[in-house]
Amino acid sequence: MDTAAVARAAGEVVRPYRARAGSTAPSLLLHTTTPLLKAFDGDLAALLSGQEPHDVTTYVEARSVYLGTSEDLTLGRTAPWAEAAALRGVPAVDIGDLDHYYLTHALLLMAEAHEEGADTPLRHVIDWLRDRPDAVVRLYALDVETQIFLLWLIRRTGLAELATDANSPAVATAWNRKNHIHPTVAAARAMPASALELLPEELLAAEQRLSRAHQRLGLTVPVLPGYTVARTGVDRDAFVAGVLDAASMLRTRYGLDRAALKPADAGDGARIVGNLDLADTGRLAAEAEAAYAVGDDHLLEAWVTFLTVSLSDGDTGPGSPQPPTPAARRVPVVPSGHIRHGQVAEGLTLQVLDRYSWRGNDYVDEAGWTALGLPRDAYRTVRAALEAVRAAFQGPESVADGSHGGLVTGGIDFAVGRLGGAFGDRLLVGAIDFNLSAHGAESLRTFRDRAREQGIDELYAATRVFLPPADRTLHQMTAAARSMVVPGALLEAVACVPRRWAMVAATGAGPAVAAARAEALAAALSAPGPRP
Repeated sequence: MDTAAVARAAGEVVRPYRARAGSTAPSLLLHTTTPLLKAFDGDLAALLSGQEPHDVTTYVEARSVYLGTSEDLTLGRTAPWAEAAALRGVPAVDIGDLDHYYLTHALLLMAEAHEEGADTPLRHVIDWLRDRPDAVVRLYALDVETQIFLLWLIRRTGLAELATDANSPAVATAWNRKNHIHPTVAAARAMPASALELLPEELLAAEQRLSRAHQRLGLTVPVLPGYTVARTGVDRDAFVAGVLDAASMLRTRYGLDRAALKPADAGDGARIVGNLDLADTGRLAAEAEAAYAVGDDHLLEAWVTFLTVSLSDGDTGPGSPQPPTPAARRVPVVPSGHIRHGQVAEGLTLQVLDRYSWRGNDYVDEAGWTALGLPRDAYRTVRAALEAVRAAFQGPESVADGSHGGLVTGGIDFAVGRLGGAFGDRLLVGAIDFNLSAHGAESLRTFRDRAREQGIDELYAATRVFLPPADRTLHQMTAAARSMVVPGALLEAVACVPRRWAMVAATGAGPAVAAARAEALAAALSAPGPRP
């Protein structure tokens, strides 16, 4: 078959898995970042500009081991992944190929070699699946490369189908991006003149109804003012003109003076250019030209003055060997909600950001949210929006779209803050990113599951991502977590990629306590030199 037929074929034999309460199935862990999010492009751009790359592919593979148990099987090829598998006792198959950024590319080439008679590590995977036909393949994203590999596995194992915890091919390829949140520049420009006389909230709602998400799925969620600037099929001058036109509409329709230029297909805050002056057409044009070279659609979205909250002023607990983190810094309120096993997951998480990059999550329920001094209405608005997203992929429009029932996992990020302009000092809530694939907050939710299994009564939990020194190891991090834990709490190390990425997790009686413990552990492990 050609690649255009892959999604249809995969849709017939690769089915979404929805876990039932009290039931478990063995898992094949096959996590790798996806070309859909242009992670390689982002890391390469960082190298070319003299910055440290995120090394997304290595940390996604390494952290995925945390999701596994001794009953599962994990695939990977890097030292951080291998250390995690050995430490956690998760059986592992080392693919060995370090020449390809994406693990799926290495697997496809190995499958080709296997077809030609080579003795490859994939024979272990095939045998494992044959012995466990009820196994679930746990994926980061069901992109076309992964679909091809799974179709090959089905043929090689002789199984009739494979279950995955990923979204359907239609959701994975069409909706795991940002270009459906806002209307295109052309659609917004074509609105009747009478629409421009509406109140700003009414105009914003009318524009959202022109978005691809509403047109294709009937989805209505709160958003910020913004416009999609199409890249496909247009030349550079037209793309730049689209960005400038979007800037003009933000100024004239909403009285705004600042915006962010965001790529539609990137993750982890990559390639976002924020706080742009909408009157500075020279700067806007220059940024648009640079964005055009990457190749994906972009959004020009209103710049938010985020509501802020302090998450670091909780005591780490009686008898703790570490003091509370020194100064309580305030962080922007960027909540995320999640779809898990096809349902809206309990609570929300507050994202911790380093400029635009994600640096951890703090679990909150409504009681924890309001205990932090945050407005109850904002929490309920986000929760209602999550239910609307889930319902949209179950509704009649999704049948025609081909995505019906295909949303199994994902995260939606929201902004809570003020825009100024025509909105004045009013507090707004708006969806700003749809990450409809596996995501980092699943580590936090898995950690909470394990805390409950171990009889930990503390309801709240936090994760922190930090930059570990070159000599740091996951073994050292695990030992440090054990030495710092207090009775009745749980501290764990999730993953470690030296000089690039590490994650720790902590429970707490309240959100601030969990955050303080996680930050204290991360601070101790960020320091140079070996830990116990």
